[in-house]
Amino acid sequence: MNKLATLIIVYLISLISGCAMYEGGNIPSTSLDKSNINIKNKKSLSFTSLAKGGFSKPSKQPEFAQNIIKGELTTVLEKSGYFSRISTNDPEAELKLELIITEAGNPAALIPAFITGLSLYTIPSWATSNYEVNAIIQNKEGRQKKYLLKDSVTLVQWLPMIFAFPSHDFSVVPKVRKNMYRYLLKQIKDDGFLDKTNTAISLTN
Repeated sequence: MNKLATLIIVYLISLISGCAMYEGGNIPSTSLDKSNINIKNKKSLSFTSLAKGGFSKPSKQPEFAQNIIKGELTTVLEKSGYFSRISTNDPEAELKLELIITEAGNPAALIPAFITGLSLYTIPSWATSNYEVNAIIQNKEGRQKKYLLKDSVTLVQWLPMIFAFPSHDFSVVPKVRKNMYRYLLKQIKDDGFLDKTNTAISLTN
């Protein structure tokens, strides 16, 4: 009985600690520059977001997942300090931002993960979730630009990962997504969409 209890405890600990998450690092770590943002001339922004996910063919995520993505995006937009007002579906907004955020994984990774679990995490496995942000920004003059950003998070499952602290912090996933949003805002700013004179170049690719 004591041996069984010990095995159960070891298994539960391995489930909690025997994994680590690593950022893909495809998008550079980004902090937003506010030094040349004219407070009096900030523009209003209306945005929409759509979360998609899946293995073989990503599809629209359920409502709770949509709310998580929207919440993360709203937080980044508000903290940027770039806009006078942030809303959704506002036809009067000076800028309109549309985003599709897709998470895709490899279904083949499920089998190694199952084996890892059966081996009490003594056999390692890993799985990568790929994140893609498709965005379109448009101003009231009809100028627009499309952006495509890609990054990833890799989950490594193996008992020695208990020593990988703090990389088994599951906040890695929202951290990666929020960094993608910040990088997107940086590009939007660099492309002139926040300028008072609306000097952004009209591009569609």
